[in-house]
Amino acid sequence: MRMRNISNMAKGLYTTGFILLLFVALDGLAQSREDLERKRKEIQQEIASLQEAQTAISKDKKASVSQLKLIERKLKSRYAVINNLNDEMDLIDNTIFSNNREIYRLQKQLDTLKQQYAKTIEYSYKNRSSYDMLNFIFTATSFNDAVKRATYLKSYRKYRDEQVVNINRTQKELSERIEMLSANKQEKGKVLEEQNKQKAILEGEQKEKNQFVSKLKAREKEIEKEVTAKKKVERSLQNSIAAIIKREIEAARRKAEEEARKLASSTAAKPAEKAPSAAPSTSAPVRKANVLENTPEVTKVSVGFENNRGNLPWPVDKGTITSSFGRQRIEGTKIDEDNSGITIQTLSGAPVKAVFEGVVTTVYDVAGSQTVTIKHGKYFTTYFNLSTVNVAKGAKVSMGQTIGKAAENFDGDGEILFMLNEEMRFVNPEIWLKNK
Repeated sequence: MRMRNISNMAKGLYTTGFILLLFVALDGLAQSREDLERKRKEIQQEIASLQEAQTAISKDKKASVSQLKLIERKLKSRYAVINNLNDEMDLIDNTIFSNNREIYRLQKQLDTLKQQYAKTIEYSYKNRSSYDMLNFIFTATSFNDAVKRATYLKSYRKYRDEQVVNINRTQKELSERIEMLSANKQEKGKVLEEQNKQKAILEGEQKEKNQFVSKLKAREKEIEKEVTAKKKVERSLQNSIAAIIKREIEAARRKAEEEARKLASSTAAKPAEKAPSAAPSTSAPVRKANVLENTPEVTKVSVGFENNRGNLPWPVDKGTITSSFGRQRIEGTKIDEDNSGITIQTLSGAPVKAVFEGVVTTVYDVAGSQTVTIKHGKYFTTYFNLSTVNVAKGAKVSMGQTIGKAAENFDGDGEILFMLNEEMRFVNPEIWLKNK
């Protein structure tokens, strides 16, 4: 009997451990679902913003590449919503599977407990008279044996009471698990309904895109002229930026050479001193030398800029990217765009802000549009198509400081071109800006 009690205790501990692990897993699933729902809300807010931007630039206007880019980004976001719902569906299916498995285990456990309890009831019924109990004790061979028999009877009654408690607890757990399963199925139904709704919207947006591409194709020659004119302006802008950065590098090099000459002269004038033995270095690895990082203050700005990769603020409070970095084909045409920065559609006259602290290297005009280039150590940001400028060459600016206002593009919409350089190399600004 004692061995049976130990076995039952072991089973109870195993069951308790399994249940705890299951609850931890389910809590992790719940947390993941919360993350998915939060992400889905963010994507849906982005879709609403894209729709608002699309509406703003499409009223009483001809089909434009900017409108197509907005539709394409909206479609991409809609796919992201559907994928998000697929992930949530998978999580719910996993939870349903876990709950079904736990219900099966609890049902088996309940059946076993009931069978064991039935045997104890049957045994008690057969030995129900007080005379049999007393006879069992008084037929002991010694006093110690009688005490052991009495203890056994007491333990047996306690074991039977514990069986009742275990049966009630297991029945309660089973009922709770069945309720959870029912709730899971309802949740799955809601997610499936939302998924079907998003797929229907996606189908409509895909048709909208196809119709828009047809309109755009009808204007292909006109668009090609616009893209050619844009490329000409951007090439002029690239040349200007390259000249500015080259000038900054040359100035930094001359300064470094002058300081090296001064140091050499002062060293030669002093009597030679025995150099102290170098102590072993315990500091972090030395940063690779760069002529543009010629002072600790400038290096600090560079490092700060790098550390904010993916977290820089947008140059406008409210804006949508209508042309991405790099080469891409305009759908429905044979026209390619090759952008050195990103085009951001915003409100005409919207404040344009510096994305990080730095020094204004130049304020200049390109194709009739005001332009500002700011140096951030070895990094440079350029803000093109400003209607007005609030800063001057040599001015120190802070992160988020207004440097001018957004002008309009050929279609009369507010727009700026934002470019980012690491020394002479143009890099994708989008991966440096924080997600909206």
